[in-house]
Amino acid sequence: MRGLFWTEDKIVKAQTLWQEGLSAREIANLFGSKKNTVINMARRNRDRFPARQDARHAPPETREAKAPIRHPDRVTRVTLSGAHVTMPRVPCIDGPAS
Repeated sequence: MRGLFWTEDKIVKAQTLWQEGLSAREIANLFGSKKNTVINMARRNRDRFPARQDARHAPPETREAKAPIRHPDRVTRVTLSGAHVTMPRVPCIDGPAS
C-alpha cells in the first residue's frame, strides 16, 4: 500500500497557503502534486478550507414582459404542437385588416 501523500504537516501548510489566497494549482506546484489532489484534499477537510466563492448568485430581478409588436398585415397562429407562429394575414381567412 502506498503511503499517504497528505500528512498533517502538509495539510497545515496547504491551509496557510489557501488562506493567503494561492490557487489550488499554485499549491499543487509547491507540493509537487496535481491540482485535483489539492482540490480533493480541500473537500475532505472543508472545515479547514472554506469555499472562496459565493455558492449561487441571486437571479436578476424579473421585469414585466414587453408587449409583442402587432403588425396589421400579420397574424399569430398556434400550431398543433402549441408553438406560436407569426404569419402573413390572409384576407379571405382572417378578414380585413383592422
